[in-house]
Amino acid sequence: MINSTTTGCRFKHFTPEMRGRLEQMYQEGTYSQVQMAEILGVSQSAVSRVVKRGRVRQKDYNSKYYTTYIAEVGSRVYQENRANCRVKSIYRYSQHFFSELEKALLTPTKGRIFSVDTFVHSYRRNNPLELVSCTKTVYQYIDQQLLKVRNIDLPMKTRLRLRKQQSPPWI
Repeated sequence: MINSTTTGCRFKHFTPEMRGRLEQMYQEGTYSQVQMAEILGVSQSAVSRVVKRGRVRQKDYNSKYYTTYIAEVGSRVYQENRANCRVKSIYRYSQHFFSELEKALLTPTKGRIFSVDTFVHSYRRNNPLELVSCTKTVYQYIDQQLLKVRNIDLPMKTRLRLRKQQSPPWI
């Protein structure tokens, strides 16, 4: 299209060359963040985030402090953040907790005293040093069938009815 004003998405990670060029432009001090973004071909907010991530406070020879951007620091902080952003798996939590949960919830209905919520809280209280998932995560694991417990084993969950979508009264 000739008259199209939209541009394609340019979502990409900063390469070491881009970080080095950004550090050079930041050190010169003559470029604004908008100009840096145009030169690098990324959005201004991306440049802002990268600069914020790599900004450090240093001391000059007159013992005065100043802030500057260092590409290696920004890259290191970025890699640390990426390492911590993974989805937590079921194996991260205490396996003893899940075996006890299955044992408590799969007992016959008459002798059962725990719901998922009460079991999680009582187990946390009795075993403070173990890593235990929250109630919402346990329900997600049950829905994903990662545990032996199924939705049919939870008496309240099978009784809940999905609510119908209602249109607003003004329509």
